[in-house]
Amino acid sequence: MQQSFLCPRCGNVAFLGQRFCGFCDLIFLYSCVQCGSALEPGTVYCGNCGTEIEWAPQKTPVSPPPPAAPPGNIEQPVNIGQPGSAPPKESKKQPALAEYQPDPASYPIPAPPAPTSEPSHPVSAEHKAKAEAHQEKSFELLKEGHYSLAIDELTKAIQFDPTTAIVYLLRGGAFYKKGDLDHALADLDRAIDLDPNLAAAFYNRGSVYYYKKEFDRAIEDFSSSIAIDDTDPGAFHNRGCAYMMKGQYYQAIEDISRSIMLDSGDARVYCSRGSAYMQTGQLLKAAEDFRRAKGMTSDLAVMHKADQALKEMGQGL
Repeated sequence: MQQSFLCPRCGNVAFLGQRFCGFCDLIFLYSCVQCGSALEPGTVYCGNCGTEIEWAPQKTPVSPPPPAAPPGNIEQPVNIGQPGSAPPKESKKQPALAEYQPDPASYPIPAPPAPTSEPSHPVSAEHKAKAEAHQEKSFELLKEGHYSLAIDELTKAIQFDPTTAIVYLLRGGAFYKKGDLDHALADLDRAIDLDPNLAAAFYNRGSVYYYKKEFDRAIEDFSSSIAIDDTDPGAFHNRGCAYMMKGQYYQAIEDISRSIMLDSGDARVYCSRGSAYMQTGQLLKAAEDFRRAKGMTSDLAVMHKADQALKEMGQGL
């Protein structure tokens, strides 16, 4: 008779070799490192091939705990230029921008959250049109990396119309790109106050909390973003990275695997899952992910990370 076990999430009966729960779609993470058969949680020996499962909960992870992840481990805030590594400096096309240093006096600190009800004095059509014009000007500046000038335009837009969530979202992202996390948080808080269903605002605020190493808050915000829009692979990847920083590697694998199911074209995501697999002792799966990452990118930083991991596991380059 085919052996069965209970899904750790919903309790539904599943069978050895089954990859997904037929009831709740959970990706089964308890797999034999030798033959890949699904295993009942806590199993010490694979019932299919007899291999000892070195990653069982009672054992110490094979690899040492990872160092604090660099900012490049997670996706950058949405709607703000292109995803990259650490928040970049100002564009060097214009020296004045490259030399810019954040000055709190240069831009008004966003006002404290106000009641979400409509303002006592509705914004006139003329002011809305002027706000939209400044917002439109900010788009190209953001794309070109001119974050200081973009903040100028978005601040003017807010002066004409302080009721539009997307403007606070954009300005918060620009502050974030400049490394001004406190101003970024204030703007993103305001965006969420104005529109609690704006998934991008939760996503971006989760990214800010991640860089501040407030991983519980980051997970909460990424979860809110996913609750609003569960088709964004970046939100699952970022939440998985936050789980990994807390040492919750199985949750990390589940989230990062979901990200790959939604978009399998990002080499960095395979590196993230490979790192989580390493921490649970699933070295064959880790090596597979790192090799896959190497084969699908020309990014030297990603390739170096994969090579280093494979070398550490004794899998060669």
